[in-house]
Amino acid sequence: MTLSIKLSNGFSPESALDPRHTKPGSQYRQHYLIAMPEPASHLFEITIRFEQVNRQVPWLLKFPVWTPGSYLVREYARFVQDLRAIEIKGEAGSSWRVLPCRKQDKHTWWIPADPDAVDAEATIQVQYRLYANDLTVRTNHLDPSHGYFNGAATFMYAPDRQAEPLLLTVKPPDPEWKIATSLKLLHRDPQGTAFHVADFDQLVDSPVEVGFHQRRDFEIMGKPHQLVVWGAGSINLDQAVQDIEAIVPVTAGFFGQTLPYETYLFLLHLSADGLGGLEHRDSTSLIFSRFGFHQPDSYRRFLALVAHEFFHTWNVKRLRPQVLERYDYQQESYLTCLWFCEGATSYYENRILHQAGLMTAEQVLMVTAERITRLEKAPGQQVQALSESSFDTWIKLYRPHENSNNSQISYYLKGALVCWLLDLHIRHVSQGSHSLDTVMQDLWQRFGSLEKGYTDQELQAACERASGGSLDDWFAHYIDSPLPIDYASHLDPFGLVLKAGYSSPNPSPYLGLNGKDGSTITTVDMGSPAQQAGIWAGDELLALNGFKVSIATLPDRLRAYAPGQTVSVSVFQQEILRTVSVTLADPIPDRYSIEQVPDPTPEQQVLYQQWLGTV
Repeated sequence: MTLSIKLSNGFSPESALDPRHTKPGSQYRQHYLIAMPEPASHLFEITIRFEQVNRQVPWLLKFPVWTPGSYLVREYARFVQDLRAIEIKGEAGSSWRVLPCRKQDKHTWWIPADPDAVDAEATIQVQYRLYANDLTVRTNHLDPSHGYFNGAATFMYAPDRQAEPLLLTVKPPDPEWKIATSLKLLHRDPQGTAFHVADFDQLVDSPVEVGFHQRRDFEIMGKPHQLVVWGAGSINLDQAVQDIEAIVPVTAGFFGQTLPYETYLFLLHLSADGLGGLEHRDSTSLIFSRFGFHQPDSYRRFLALVAHEFFHTWNVKRLRPQVLERYDYQQESYLTCLWFCEGATSYYENRILHQAGLMTAEQVLMVTAERITRLEKAPGQQVQALSESSFDTWIKLYRPHENSNNSQISYYLKGALVCWLLDLHIRHVSQGSHSLDTVMQDLWQRFGSLEKGYTDQELQAACERASGGSLDDWFAHYIDSPLPIDYASHLDPFGLVLKAGYSSPNPSPYLGLNGKDGSTITTVDMGSPAQQAGIWAGDELLALNGFKVSIATLPDRLRAYAPGQTVSVSVFQQEILRTVSVTLADPIPDRYSIEQVPDPTPEQQVLYQQWLGTV
């Protein structure tokens, strides 16, 4: 059947891809076009043309289910609609034939073979729309002001062509819209802007921002960098560039003073309350609160986010576990060392800022103490080991529920603290001659620079080369079990001490229920007085000793009572009024601090200065 009108999905085969981009003899056998003719609809229009397809066998198309760096199966195919496939024939694509395109599973489509096909090298064109109204670093967003898309959340691929180069054409709805990406630009014309993509992995790893945005170009260590910002806010671009210029060379110094890319893009979205980042080989996507730049503490958090994601340029994107050496976009990739991939990166974000002159030593200690405070408030640290937290990230970290705080721990949070202690331990036992920096450089030379994945055993071996002895017991304690952290033995050689305290001079007795707003209880600490009395997450808090109370007023009301005193707590539980007796416990420390001892020994002073001294 020859078509000369629009297909039933509304696409026009005649305008989907310019024949000039698909001429015979081109180095590309696959051509991707993304258009956004109606941004207010939040619908991207994607056209993929595969050339030299053997029609005598079925043709498979798959959609990724997750994005590298964000370890959750997100089922991106659920946003696909209006999918159609056609076979293009004739000179310069003068005729088309609709092909059956059937779903094989939730993210796989297949085009049946044509047993009567004479031409074994046909051209197949697949077209679909994709809904995009989720502004995060790992999803897609399209509105009248811009379009943003990630490869894994946007594009299908043919498994047989996954390793082949492709041509990506981006067609904005307005010629005034600008395009920002780390991909190599080929040309611009009325049909769109074309980019060379080495393979599907690079397509996944190269987010694209299209629209009206601010841009700054600058050079660091002889290589071009860009900062692109979409959204209104209080950011000072010149100041941000100046601070990035300080962050980049310090980070490179941990891996040999060279940059492993030719150009790098910092892509920042400003939103009402956003916070997050996603690493890529030659770029990073960041999202931050639009008015979070004028307060020093908030701006420092932004710089820590920048430092974290940029450190990933080495750690994770090039220096990565063996299981991530080749990405499987169809299923989970299980690994047990995210405590190092993300934890070490979280630890180094503050070391980078400190060495770049953007954070004082006192602030580093303060932020580290804040992390300890958060960890100590999580009963789950006594339940889940770091290696288990890493392995279960696919079902736990990104899917919190009412009992998560009791049963699991974040490999970002505890991983950062454990990597900090590992750094201190190596510095101590090597008498300051080695550190976690040594481990990073060792791993980079053996694995990262060669794009070779490492195993858990090879990771531990690198740590042992730096420490000069076995770390079996250390790893068994801190990585593979949920045993308590011994801060004192790690801090003492540096003349530091951890102190537990309270944010209030008159702390409340411990009840163990938590909430955010209103009266709904969101979590109950396992083993707490509230839990033992039968209070559950989801209960509605009503009264304390017969008087109305809310989540917000509860801490102050509890101060009227002493630990060991029994009080009555009234709640609605499954819409039934219940009043229970609860015996209050001693206050739980809710603020930790790391302080220097009054009279450190010369040995302590040397180790401290080597770790956190004035740069």
